[in-house]
Amino acid sequence: MSSNKFTKSNIQKIIRSGSNLDPLKANELTSRLIKAMSAALAAGETIELRGFGSMEVKEYKASRRRNPQTGEAVNVPPRRRVIFHPGQELKTAFRS
Repeated sequence: MSSNKFTKSNIQKIIRSGSNLDPLKANELTSRLIKAMSAALAAGETIELRGFGSMEVKEYKASRRRNPQTGEAVNVPPRRRVIFHPGQELKTAFRS
């Protein structure tokens, strides 16, 4: 984990190091976990991982805004965003 990114392959390495799974099984396990989490969010469910945080989908209505440079009115379509709320342990880890 020498780079600044924590990737899917990093998760697979951690799973393999904590057990005697072969790389293909670790890859399958990681992929299934990510797909399950994505499907849950797409279905409108909230994901809660105690100590780490929770993720939920927030829906934003269509709105009418102004372009700050031109002052022209712009229609913004409705959209959905995944919102992450850090858990208590994660918050504590970043406090000095």
